[in-house]
Amino acid sequence: MLWIAAHPDDEDTQLIAWLARGRRVETAYMSLTRGDGGQNLIGNELGEALGVIRTEELLAARRIDGAHQYFARGYDFGFSKTADETRKHWPQDSLLNDVMTVMRAFKPHIVITTFSGTPRDGHGHHQVSAIVARQAYDQAADTVRFPVKNFGAAWTPLKFYRLARFSPQDRTIAINVGEYDPYLGLSYQEIAADSRSQHKSQGQGTLRRKGIVWDYLTREDSRVPAPPAKDEKSIFAGLDTTQLLVQDGRVTPPERPPPITLEAVADRQAIRPGETVNVTVTLYNRGRVPINLDFGDIILNPIAPDSSYKWTQPYVGGQITQPWWLAEPRNGDLFTPRITGVSEDERERQNWMHVRARMSGQTEWLDVASPIVYHYVDRVRGDVQRPLIVAPGISITLDQATEMVRANAPSTQLVKVTLRSALSESSPATVTLGLPRGLSADSLARTILMAPGATRTLIFRVKGKLPGGAHQITATATAQGKSYQTGYIPIEYPHINPQRMYRPSTISINAVAVALPARLNVAYVPGVGDNVAPVLQQLGVPLTIVNADDLPQTDLSRFTTVVVGPRAYQASQTLQGNNDYLLSYVRNGGRLVVQYGQNEMQQPSIMPYPITLKQPAERVTDENAPVTFTDPQSPLLNAPNKITQDDFNGWVQERASYMPSTFDSHYRTMLAMSDPGEQPNRAAILAAPYGRGTYIYVSLALFRQLPAGVPGGARIFANLLGGNTIK
Repeated sequence: MLWIAAHPDDEDTQLIAWLARGRRVETAYMSLTRGDGGQNLIGNELGEALGVIRTEELLAARRIDGAHQYFARGYDFGFSKTADETRKHWPQDSLLNDVMTVMRAFKPHIVITTFSGTPRDGHGHHQVSAIVARQAYDQAADTVRFPVKNFGAAWTPLKFYRLARFSPQDRTIAINVGEYDPYLGLSYQEIAADSRSQHKSQGQGTLRRKGIVWDYLTREDSRVPAPPAKDEKSIFAGLDTTQLLVQDGRVTPPERPPPITLEAVADRQAIRPGETVNVTVTLYNRGRVPINLDFGDIILNPIAPDSSYKWTQPYVGGQITQPWWLAEPRNGDLFTPRITGVSEDERERQNWMHVRARMSGQTEWLDVASPIVYHYVDRVRGDVQRPLIVAPGISITLDQATEMVRANAPSTQLVKVTLRSALSESSPATVTLGLPRGLSADSLARTILMAPGATRTLIFRVKGKLPGGAHQITATATAQGKSYQTGYIPIEYPHINPQRMYRPSTISINAVAVALPARLNVAYVPGVGDNVAPVLQQLGVPLTIVNADDLPQTDLSRFTTVVVGPRAYQASQTLQGNNDYLLSYVRNGGRLVVQYGQNEMQQPSIMPYPITLKQPAERVTDENAPVTFTDPQSPLLNAPNKITQDDFNGWVQERASYMPSTFDSHYRTMLAMSDPGEQPNRAAILAAPYGRGTYIYVSLALFRQLPAGVPGGARIFANLLGGNTIK
């Protein structure tokens, strides 16, 4: 069975667990994207870095529910309202080719899609995923349009279903995914809940539920003599399941797992390309019969039960270890590497240590595999294993990739340089900065001793002025006669395998003409996926981070402005509980700027005056959508920066998210915008006097524009911070 949809979390883990664990069906999920365009509830990674996290979350989910994981080449460019808009980013044949490659390689008998391929799916990505799934199902045997040499041998899938959970009235079959498995000690819904809960960056934590839980499918096509769709009692109806071990709708008891456990431990975590590391490999026989090992021309004497065999094997570092789809630059909104039909979980195992073993009395040789890890004990966390990685001899990384400063204004910034060593011996490393004209540093070169596997950080103080425009700071590390100008950012969370993203050791600086309000002093309550505060600091905004827990004991009256980050209320019950401290601050004369939230913003206790959001919420996904100034004289558009149409040039991904559809008459508005063919929405910025102060709600996607270095986003945000009065 092959399930096809658009994003990480679009799959139905309940049915996947029921199929893979309950009916022992070879099951796979194919996502057209890696979820790069979404938001992040657990950290600040966005874009491709978020795609890395969501890729690993899908793999973590599949390890629980037992399915394989495939991806197409689509880059998630953000929310899209129509299939036509989506096709402008993803040429449809490209994604169809990807799905066809997997269809021919995986050879599913049953294809299931989450969505219908119609406007009722909402998201354009959802629509396209269902469209290409059906096209691939219909044309999988067409070797003229899809030649064997490019896509593999022809294949004919036999049945096509659509998930009917969102429209149960359309269902043709109901499946009890709450069925209890006595061999696993859980129901398939409980397994699926654990699988679904791996999507932590999306806040998809799910309750385990006991008892009957129904899931629904609609049969849309069958090429086998199955009963009419409405009369079908099993999705296996019409299929020869004798090879699937399914009898009377139930699976035979699972075989005992093979007692073959392999461990492969390297003596350090990182090596250079071409370098050799010794790996201690141990095969443990945890069963009741002897085991033979196959070393090619040597068959080892049997390993007795409850014993092991250990040997040392060299491993030579190959290519740099990184997410394989990021090894080459993207081609627009498609990742460059061609889809080969290899699943992500299989690709992950290709870099493991493999041996062949056979249990006594058996004729079949088994492939036993283990990741090569660096193994150590942490006094708090206990057993810690980190995959062996291949990395540059010295990895050099700058803390930021993009920064903004005020043009022609004096600034002082700290440039943080992180060095990581994959050298096998201690070596001095010299770091040299390259600065644009107008900036100087406390030192342009420093030397530091790097031990094997060490991570060291250097701080350079850089000051000066820059004229308007784009500038660049570069950093170079030199060690053992070789220069390095790239480094990796670790992406590590407890629920996923660690990954590394590489980037050049440069900072792109955009010097923009932006004025700040006088006597500014800002408190910032962080949101999720929130990189706004560092940019405000780069622009010279005096800023203090205040966590939601600290609001009751913080004297907010000393701040001219308090800013709340995007989706902060959704992510923090504490902030919701402490919100009255913020409203009291406004009533007493303060200015509160709240970046967008979702449905929680409609709760009576959150905003001073009510708003409503439609379902689905209104948003402007076209980053170039026209903007109308409905109140050009609004203070928020005039001081300290005169906002013009030029300030809406060069925006990224979207204009606004989760815009209120209605709002109380106390709110003043000054902008209107919409996607093509839609009615303008005036709620991009809502500002209201409240008590002696000012409350501002912003659904403009400023949280994306500031980290991307968009000048207009910085100028608008500066105006929101103060220097004007709302009446």
